[in-house]
Amino acid sequence: MESLKSINNLNDLYNQVVVERNPVIIGTAIFGLVFTIFILIKIRLMRCIKLDTKVLHECTKKGVGLPIDQAFEVIHKELIKHYPQFIAAKRNWLLFNGGGAMGQMCVLHASLSEYLIFYGTPLYSQGHSGRYLMDVYDFMIQGETKQFFPGYFKPINFPAGQYSYLPMMVAKGYCCERESYMLEYGRGIIPLALPYFLCSSIFVTLDIIPWLQAVYFVGWEVTKNLLFRRKI
Repeated sequence: MESLKSINNLNDLYNQVVVERNPVIIGTAIFGLVFTIFILIKIRLMRCIKLDTKVLHECTKKGVGLPIDQAFEVIHKELIKHYPQFIAAKRNWLLFNGGGAMGQMCVLHASLSEYLIFYGTPLYSQGHSGRYLMDVYDFMIQGETKQFFPGYFKPINFPAGQYSYLPMMVAKGYCCERESYMLEYGRGIIPLALPYFLCSSIFVTLDIIPWLQAVYFVGWEVTKNLLFRRKI
């Protein structure tokens, strides 16, 4: 503790880090630097948020109760009406594996700060949500999802018309009942979530094609937003 109290200027700090290599000082400096960078990135990304969760929920509810193909069509048109610059005109579906769960997804919007997808499965599926530097909202269109957190001994149910919220750096267990579909929205540092998908493709399914397809569709949307809409 005496060495910590002796830091009164930059020369003292230099001696502690470079000369004496004090592990406490070095660790504190690294943590402070990483935390500062994270806060700056977070502030910059939050300024680029364009999608509103209330609007997304209202759009989703317009498709509840309809046949699923029709529901996707109605919700997609509503999203384009509210966000004509940011929603993809075409719907391309691809397989998704992550956290032990399998489903299919359709990328509607992707940038460095936000993503919006249709996601679901005609079969029962369950897995780990992942733990991200972003917030995730799941707006249920059809079916039901169930989830739990550590210390919960009964499932939390989210039927069609409701939505669940997963805060940043929080993980959960979840399952999708048969024929469950949702509109999923994430906001935060999106690129750091890619390994969740990539690791399952490489080490579990040994099927890299869905990941490459996702990189293409997501990369195209991110590039359009960066170059033509100046949206991070």
